[in-house]
Amino acid sequence: MEKIFRMFKYISISFFLLISTATAAQINMEKVPRDPQGFTLGINLAGPFNRIMDNDRTGISFLTRINVAEDLFFRGEAGFENVSFNQDAYSYDSNGTFLKAGIELNSLSKREPGTHAHLLFGIAYGMAIQEQSASRFTIENSYWPDFVDRVGSHTVNTHWVELSGGPRIEVFQNLYLGWSIHLRVSVLRDNPEMLKPYYVPGFGNGDNRLNGGFSYTIEYLIPWKK
Repeated sequence: MEKIFRMFKYISISFFLLISTATAAQINMEKVPRDPQGFTLGINLAGPFNRIMDNDRTGISFLTRINVAEDLFFRGEAGFENVSFNQDAYSYDSNGTFLKAGIELNSLSKREPGTHAHLLFGIAYGMAIQEQSASRFTIENSYWPDFVDRVGSHTVNTHWVELSGGPRIEVFQNLYLGWSIHLRVSVLRDNPEMLKPYYVPGFGNGDNRLNGGFSYTIEYLIPWKK
């Protein structure tokens, strides 16, 4: 029930941003004569949103987009995510960073130039490195005494391929708001099977090979060509 409630929050926020971006795109359609070229510096608000919905998680990430050709962007993102919680049967701590790099294509029609709006679809490669430990875990036994032990700190590396898609529009001059949906597929992980990551920074649930996710971004454009 809790997972359903969290997903409902994600969907509600996404619909709100979709309406906002569509409205802002219509407002900007006639004000801006052409699409500037340059690179952006921005922040992904998914980490703070996740903190509101899950007190055990803390994280944030920063991103950049660079025009490499008309309607083609390089996208890079780096950040950190930490997880810490205690339950009756075990406790868990993880501190990690992640890095993603890839390309995005603007698929909006060429018939609408100068709107400063994009519908971006991309592919990226991601990797995360984290230190995780379980200072306590208990295996209950109905006959023998319960088994209590710990798993010391060790490093886990995870790699994945990520597909993404979503809109981005200019809400003020050189200031962009966007959101996107992500589909991530794990391709490599070098961790002991006895302690799979509860949560992988930038990737998601450590038990899954396939994860979905959302991004909510604010970016400022530094133009080099108009």
